[in-house]
Amino acid sequence: MNQLLRLERRVVSWTRALALAGFVGLMIMSLSTTFDVLLRWLANAPIRGLSDIVSLAVAVVIATSFPVVVAQRQNITIRFLGDTIGPRTALWFDAFGSAALLVFIALVGWQLAVYAGELLESGRVSWQLRISTGPYWVVAAVIVLLCVPIQTVALVADVMRAITGSPRAREGSPDDSVPGTLA
Repeated sequence: MNQLLRLERRVVSWTRALALAGFVGLMIMSLSTTFDVLLRWLANAPIRGLSDIVSLAVAVVIATSFPVVVAQRQNITIRFLGDTIGPRTALWFDAFGSAALLVFIALVGWQLAVYAGELLESGRVSWQLRISTGPYWVVAAVIVLLCVPIQTVALVADVMRAITGSPRAREGSPDDSVPGTLA
């Protein structure tokens, strides 16, 4: 179990770095859009092709937030039933929720990969700059598909916790050995 916790910690730190890169990309997109609006207003001179670049980058930037959400288990959970049926059964509900999320992520990643493949095959390009759109969607699909092994680790950890009866520390817990908790 300790090895699994160490693996979870490493995954969280890696996904935080990826999310930070996505945040930097989002800030660059925001600042460039603001600059573009100012140029349009003050000089009637927009940045040519910025909308192409932003529309391509936004899929990648959004995808970079998925792994950290999955690794830190920041997705929405419903716990009211678990409180009424007992802690041991609630752990099994957590494991079931992890399995359902794994299936969902795999389906979304698969469909993104199919879409990216269709874009590559069709040779679709952006409107103004004629940039191939497929590679950007391939990157977004790969990032989302990276969530599959991340969620698999979470599922294994949740099943182990359900078997042993040891609950995962929740937000605000001093246990820093578990992802998603405060140190």
